[in-house]
Amino acid sequence: MVYTLLPDLHPNDHYAIICVRVTRKWEYKGLSDDGEPQHVDLVIADHEANVMYAEIPQEMVHAFNNQIQEGEIYEIRRFRITNAKSLYKPVDGRYMIKFTVHTLITEPNKPPTTYPRYTYKLTPFEELPMLVGNVQNFIDVLGVIIEISEVEMIQPSNNQPAAPTRKLLLTDVSGLQTQVTLWGQRATQFNVDGVYNNEEAKAVVGLFVGCLVKSYRGQDYLSGSSACKWYFNPEIPEAEDFYSRYANERVQIRRVAPAPPQVVQPQPPPQQETRYLQDLIAIDPYDGCRCTVTIARLVPDVSWWFPSCVRCGKTCTPDPNGYMCYACNNSTYRHKYKLVFVASDGTAEAEMICFGQIGQRIVGKPVEQVMRTVRRDEEFPPDIAGIVSQKYTFTVTVANQSFYTRNRSFMVSSIVASYGRQRAIPQAVATLSSRRLSSSRDPTASPSVKNAASSGPRRTQPATMHDHTPPQDAPTTQILQKDVPHSDVLNTPEAHSARKRLTYDASEDEESDNDHPKRPRIAKMKGVAETIENQSASDFSAKRSSPDHSKGSGTKAMEQKTSRSQKNK
Repeated sequence: MVYTLLPDLHPNDHYAIICVRVTRKWEYKGLSDDGEPQHVDLVIADHEANVMYAEIPQEMVHAFNNQIQEGEIYEIRRFRITNAKSLYKPVDGRYMIKFTVHTLITEPNKPPTTYPRYTYKLTPFEELPMLVGNVQNFIDVLGVIIEISEVEMIQPSNNQPAAPTRKLLLTDVSGLQTQVTLWGQRATQFNVDGVYNNEEAKAVVGLFVGCLVKSYRGQDYLSGSSACKWYFNPEIPEAEDFYSRYANERVQIRRVAPAPPQVVQPQPPPQQETRYLQDLIAIDPYDGCRCTVTIARLVPDVSWWFPSCVRCGKTCTPDPNGYMCYACNNSTYRHKYKLVFVASDGTAEAEMICFGQIGQRIVGKPVEQVMRTVRRDEEFPPDIAGIVSQKYTFTVTVANQSFYTRNRSFMVSSIVASYGRQRAIPQAVATLSSRRLSSSRDPTASPSVKNAASSGPRRTQPATMHDHTPPQDAPTTQILQKDVPHSDVLNTPEAHSARKRLTYDASEDEESDNDHPKRPRIAKMKGVAETIENQSASDFSAKRSSPDHSKGSGTKAMEQKTSRSQKNK
């Protein structure tokens, strides 16, 4: 039978048949390496040593997990070919294989004998520091084991349970050393008793595949979890230099006992004072405290993400090949959140900034996932714009630039509590007053803008506060009822013209004064109008009775001209 080589596979090859050896197999059970497999991963190779990554999805694990064993050769057909993963790739390649409900697996009859036993791509020890934090590809290394520690329980982070770990120390032929830390089941499964004897002390060369380069407190190391595999004294060309170098040399493997656990009395976290933004603006930059605020708006023209150096965490500088951290001389970076927004609690507004995991907790999605939704015509993607009106209790400190200026900008160091989306954003009284004052003083503002500024909150719809968390006395914008005319006044027939509105019968107001407190004011306006009207009528009568007014303006001018001509004669 003619088999298709792995490089010749394409997404439309529905009838391709391959004959491959499973060189690696591992079960991915999540970060804790415990529980049911989420998927089973394979590295397969054909008889020409071409390699490819294959995956058994979670729903197919029960059907194929026990049928496939590492190191065996299988004939596989009716599988799906998709684009390869972009992260955590054990081997390079454009495509990968996924098993489906229709996949068939059989043992071939007399397969070729040229299938490779190991699949690897070695990385020299001196290149490992440049790969710290790189999760695109797993790393493979080769070295002599010179130290092994006993298993100890270590808690990776605050939100993860303690896991068993074991530390190894490797050296290459030049004497350069690197540390390998095994986690979970890999730590408990590692054992060199079958290949090492203390009396003979022969060198044990180890091929470690499926590792990641990480850094802890300035020390770089290789981390091996579920994807990590090791092979002792492998028969590969690269190992011949080690066998020649240590052929006549005793290599004693040191056994290191775990450090005794230090009993540390738990210390209660310091209680930080909760303050309003109005107090925070005047706070000393060297203090920190808590505040409960609502995100009012995003600061425009500020990027919401940045390329972060995996070594120092600082912003990388654009480079022709991507980004570069010149402080660390490192080109490996990862995207992180940088959210800059204005928050309000009703007493004042303040600019705040948060980075990394705090920003991801606010947005609720990884930064790479949000970056894929960016449109050219949008300043902020929907997920970023959606954080407005969210309410939180933050632990904040003054940002670095606030140590040198009077303007206060606050750094969010942690999220204490989340209250969800609010129906109204608290409006700072001072901020509203300053906006109305600036609008009324603007000579270029249109009359409608000036009227809106002078009328203040009367033209704003009432904001209902469904918020019972501090601060509870935050002022909100409301309609002033005393400035709104009663609907009965606006609906009277006399209200359709200005003159009729000021001169209609006051008996109607006197009868309804108790029901409508606005009527006495209108009646008073009517009385003033009648007085002005009577005064105007008397002045007009007196003017008409005067001799000068009885003559027209043209007749009076003619008489003055005739008098001057007679005097000249």
